[in-house]
Amino acid sequence: ADGEYSQLSGHGLKQLAESLANKSDWPALYDTSQIKRILHEGTSRAAAAVYYDDFYVDFDCCRPVIEGPMDKCKVYITNEFQHSGLRDDGASIFLKLHGMATGATRVPS
Repeated sequence: ADGEYSQLSGHGLKQLAESLANKSDWPALYDTSQIKRILHEGTSRAAAAVYYDDFYVDFDCCRPVIEGPMDKCKVYITNEFQHSGLRDDGASIFLKLHGMATGATRVPS
């Protein structure tokens, strides 16, 4: 077994993983202009957790989203959790995000 997909060798999935990793014609996952419009209209509120040292999502990759179409989204940036934050302590994270979205929890600047 070799490379990043060594755990997949022997299961016939290595080629599939390579194909998915190299696919470049994925459609857009969401409509950024629609998200921005709705958040700017104020008809909907949003809050999100971003884990600064997330194993799977690089913080620098999140910044264009939270500074772009999600600029009106309240963002909870923390080192307290990893990618599994909702599984580890979902209730407290949800309460924090809900409070941020509704204005019940003060958001640091």
